[in-house]
Amino acid sequence: MIRVDGESGVVAIVGDPIAQAKSPELFNALFERQAIHAVLVPFRVAANDLTGALDGLSRIGNLAGVILTVPHKRAGITHASTLTSQARSVGAVNCLRREADGTWAGAMFDGIGFVDGLLACGHAVRGKSALLVGAGGAGVAIAHALVDAGIASIDVFDSDVASLRHLIGALRERATNVVVSEYAACAGFTHDLVINATPCGMSADDPCPIDLAGANPRAVVADIIMKPAETRLLKEARLRGLVMHPGRHLLENSVHEIAAFLGLPVRPES
Repeated sequence: MIRVDGESGVVAIVGDPIAQAKSPELFNALFERQAIHAVLVPFRVAANDLTGALDGLSRIGNLAGVILTVPHKRAGITHASTLTSQARSVGAVNCLRREADGTWAGAMFDGIGFVDGLLACGHAVRGKSALLVGAGGAGVAIAHALVDAGIASIDVFDSDVASLRHLIGALRERATNVVVSEYAACAGFTHDLVINATPCGMSADDPCPIDLAGANPRAVVADIIMKPAETRLLKEARLRGLVMHPGRHLLENSVHEIAAFLGLPVRPES
């Protein structure tokens, strides 16, 4: 059992809602396996309370850092004095490390974790076509990582037209050899990957975020939501006989990188 005492390092995860977060389970299991003297604790922090929450957390002497989830990934970047190249490109962060001078360093691992999760499950990215629904912090990170991993084309949808067109412009500037288009939230026969990067699906009464009626029978349908494990989108994919890719793969393939960025002494695991 993980040991928590006055010498424990503390990692906070902040979001609203926070009940769906799987980070406490995965990070604390990692800390226990590797006898790392740390604990991850969830905090529900509303969107307009992030500044106050980070100010308070920055005053905690044994704080290793903060993980950010919905809706804080874009706002979190404004609190960082330094950024990794990925976070700078994406314009969002999913973790903040407190530096010795009291400032925050920001990083974004959602995109890399998502692509690594696909590859670990045997799903190719290079040369494939994707439909991505969601141009928020996680969606932008995933889009950039897909482009970096060699995706051939990516169709994007978001109900926020300004965010959608900003992402499309950024992707076209990043990789002129990738076909980037505005699209509807409807899977087409040409899409090898169908990805929900919105929060739609966290609640039981949420509608299905993507119409799968026209999906390719060999398409991989991915959802970045981690709770419930089988969202409405994934259930619909299963009923249609499509390959499902649950949200847990994103986090499972970024836990070690996040912990290392926060300065915790993680070792490689087979």
